Amino acid sequence: LSIFLAWLLRDHAYPILKKIPWIDHVVGNPSPEWFGKQAVYRVSMGNFAFFGLLSFLLIGVKYKGESRAKLHQGGWFLKICLWLLFNIIPFFLPNGVASFYSHAARFGSGLFIVIQMLILLDFTHAWNDSWVSKESNAWLAGLLGITVASFGLSIAGIAVLYHYFHPAGAGKCSMNVTFVTLTLVAAILFSVISLLPKVDRGSLFPSAIIALYTVYLCFSALASEPLDYACNGMGDSMQSSNMWIGMIIALLSVVYSALRASECSESFSLEASPTSTGLTPILSAPKAVTADGKEDQEMGSNDSDDGDFEPVEYSYSFFHIVFALASMYSAMILTSWASASVEESKDSVDIGWTSVWVKIVSQWMMSALYIWTLVAPVVLKDRDFSF
Repeated sequence: LSIFLAWLLRDHAYPILKKIPWIDHVVGNPSPEWFGKQAVYRVSMGNFAFFGLLSFLLIGVKYKGESRAKLHQGGWFLKICLWLLFNIIPFFLPNGVASFYSHAARFGSGLFIVIQMLILLDFTHAWNDSWVSKESNAWLAGLLGITVASFGLSIAGIAVLYHYFHPAGAGKCSMNVTFVTLTLVAAILFSVISLLPKVDRGSLFPSAIIALYTVYLCFSALASEPLDYACNGMGDSMQSSNMWIGMIIALLSVVYSALRASECSESFSLEASPTSTGLTPILSAPKAVTADGKEDQEMGSNDSDDGDFEPVEYSYSFFHIVFALASMYSAMILTSWASASVEESKDSVDIGWTSVWVKIVSQWMMSALYIWTLVAPVVLKDRDFSF
C-alpha cells in the first residue's frame, strides 16, 4: 500500500507540496518531478521509521505469550493509526532531513538487494529439493521442463541484449558488450561447476533460475542507461516495464522472506530461538502435578498458560527489518536512486549511471554468491553447509 501511495504522490503531489513553505524552500527552480521525489522520500521515511520502530520493540521476543509479541500479532487498529501518523509526520520535516534520508536509503537498498539474493538462492535450492524428494517422474519432468525453458530464455535474453545495447552505428559500446559477455560467461561457469562430481548440491535447475535472473539484472542495468546514450538502443520503450518488474520482484522477496521465516526460523532469525539451539529455556511452561507427585502431561497440555510459552516460529524483529529495508528500496526504484538534480525530467524513472552500476554490481555479487554455495562445501569440508 505504501508503494502505491508513494507512486501516486510522486505524480500528483506537486500542487500540494508547492504550497508548503519548508518544502518549497529550495535554491533554483525545482520541477514538479522534484517535488514528486520529495513526496516519495517522505513516505518511504515514514514507513522505514514505522517498521524500524516495530523491529526495535520486538527484539528478543521468544514466546507468543509475551506482551510485546502482541505488537506483531494484533493491535491492528492502533498500528494502522500509527502507520498513518508516521506517513504524515515526514511532510513536516525540512528538506535537509529528506535529503539525508535519500542518501541513507541507497545503503539500505543495497542491503535489501543482498537479502534478495540470499532469498533467491534459498528459494531455488528449496524448490529443487522439494520436487526431487517427491520421487515422481511427473515432478522430475516438471523440473526438466522449467530448467530447459529457463536456459532457453537466458540464451534468448543474451541475444536481445547484444542486439539492443550494441546497436549498429553506435560505435564499439565496449562497456555494454563487456557486461553482456560477463553475464554469459558467469552463467556458463556456474552451470558447469554445478555438474562437477565433487559438488554435492550441484543441479542444473538452480543454475538455470540464477542464470535467468542474472540476465534480467543485466537487462535492467543496461535499460537504466541515460536515454540519450548512443549505446542504449532500447531508449525509454521498456522503462515502465523495467520498473514494474523490479517492484514485483521486491514485493515477492518481502513476502517470501516472511513465508520462509515461518518454515525455517534459523534462515531469517537474528538470534537463536530456544527450539533451534537445543538449549533448555530459562523459563518453561508449567506442568500440572497429580496427588502422587507425578506430572500430568495431559493436564499440563490443556493448561491455558501453556500458550504463553509457545516459541515464536520466526524472528518478529527481522520480519519488520525486511519491510523497513524494502521501503528504502521502493523509494530508490521510484526516484532513479535518489538523483540529486532538481531539474530532472519526469521521464527519468530508474534511469542513470547510479542505477546501472548498482544493478551490475548486484549481478556480480549474485553470481559470486551462487558459485560460493557450490564450491564452499568442497573447499571447507569441516563445515556444515546443509540448509
